[in-house]
Amino acid sequence: MEDGYFALSTRQVAERAGIAQSTVMHHFETREALLIEAVTHVALRLAEHALDRIDLAALRTPEHREAVLDEAWNEFSSPQALAAAQLWAAVWNEPELAPTLRELEERIGGIILNTANALFPELADDPQLPALLDASVAFIRGLVMAIPVWGHEHVTRRWHAIRPLFLDAAAHTLDSLVD
Repeated sequence: MEDGYFALSTRQVAERAGIAQSTVMHHFETREALLIEAVTHVALRLAEHALDRIDLAALRTPEHREAVLDEAWNEFSSPQALAAAQLWAAVWNEPELAPTLRELEERIGGIILNTANALFPELADDPQLPALLDASVAFIRGLVMAIPVWGHEHVTRRWHAIRPLFLDAAAHTLDSLVD
């Protein structure tokens, strides 16, 4: 999180962990393998944390949906999530990361979809629900990717400006599915 994806080395990891670099390399053949495992761990931990903190049942009441979206924004723009987001940017130059990131996306997407299906069992077979969830994640991730360019404070202001538009569209879709 502190040094960023491109500056991180296995030597630095070993030094911070207080172990020999050969120990790190014994468990992870490459720097990328180490980072993928670390990001997978962080991403799954963030997903669990978000599910603990976000009152998904509040999605059923329109007046609480904004708070749910704000909590999702807070999780996706946390320092841990920003560190993970660096891998999504790195995959442009290192396409060998793509299969693992795809697997991670599928795991996190599955967690989100299973949670939504449990919350809205009447929508479990409706193809619009996964599309709405995917649009939500893609929307927030897109803003997150702008943080290194504009700064966290600026992008958070953009989030607050855009959120009502997104919330209206999401509410329209969700309300039409539930009715």
